[in-house]
Amino acid sequence: MRLTCPHCQSPLNLPDDKVPKGQRFKLTCPQCTKPFIVDPENKTAQTAVPPPEPDPPAHTEEMEFYPPGAKVAFLFVQDPDWVTALKHCLKQREYHVAVAGDQAEALRRIDAVGYHLIFIEQTPGAVDVVRRVHAWAGIQRRSVNVILIGHEFQSLHPRAAFRHGVNGYFHHADSQNTPWLVQSAIDGYDEFYKVWRLAAQTLNKVHV
Repeated sequence: MRLTCPHCQSPLNLPDDKVPKGQRFKLTCPQCTKPFIVDPENKTAQTAVPPPEPDPPAHTEEMEFYPPGAKVAFLFVQDPDWVTALKHCLKQREYHVAVAGDQAEALRRIDAVGYHLIFIEQTPGAVDVVRRVHAWAGIQRRSVNVILIGHEFQSLHPRAAFRHGVNGYFHHADSQNTPWLVQSAIDGYDEFYKVWRLAAQTLNKVHV
């Protein structure tokens, strides 16, 4: 499917097997990094979502596609200070950032997209999202850096991460330290899994 970005007019070519049948979806332009809506039925691209039609289906959430190799982060965070701080920090590090407004949307998104970073605020509404992460198989779980934001422990406390089955823990009151916390969490994750990645690469070479 050939498209033109409505923002920067760059030509795009999306493989036909990646295009949902009969469903609008959101695409992020790899050139200008701005999102837009694609209607595969009409083969058109729109900069904004049009007004809803009468009697829409119960679930009309658009799918998201990202350029190959893109760094993608996901936020299921309700606190506005944290949302603002994380978005700003992650976009400076060239991450695409997706945000869910409720638990059902969060579950759909983490099941559909291979995020590199996931931030979850520790609330009653996030319990099932954390459980879903815990249920992932080993390789899938190791490929995602999951950070929990809560009130129980100091930021980056190792016992907090172990207790909750996540990779890092930020205290809710520390949003002003977001850039340092995020970088520390990324560095800690990379260091922790460095040995595992080397072993996996060695094993792949043996079987080639």
